[in-house]
Amino acid sequence: MIPSPSFIASVLAGLMARAGVLQLTKHGYMPQSTYIKAALKALEKDDLDEAVHHYKLATKRWRPSQKTEIAEEIISSAIGLRIAKLQNRLAELEPMINPSWRSLQYWRNLLPRNRQKLEELREEQRGLQEAIQVLSSIQEKLKENA
Repeated sequence: MIPSPSFIASVLAGLMARAGVLQLTKHGYMPQSTYIKAALKALEKDDLDEAVHHYKLATKRWRPSQKTEIAEEIISSAIGLRIAKLQNRLAELEPMINPSWRSLQYWRNLLPRNRQKLEELREEQRGLQEAIQVLSSIQEKLKENA
């Protein structure tokens, strides 16, 4: 059964309207509240990059409103909290990796059986430092618009 031409025309019109709205959304022409809502939803999903992207779209064409400033503070505090947690973990690892030469841990680290664990701790330390750098760059992107 062949669909009627009017049905095909209405479906095509709907698809074109949807594509147009998506392009408007993509380029920042929608109201600020649309982007703030999307940024906060992305933050709920722990997607910081997406949250910052939507925040930047919200402030791309309009000056920041009160809601936008609140969203910026929420996103910034979420990033700051993650950085603080990572720095706390780094502070925990530091005495294990680089203990004082007078401590027992220093001499244990020299033993061959403890080298594997020490390497794992160093690898974790490098990963944490890299994560802190990434989060700091995301925070810099957020502050660019402010």
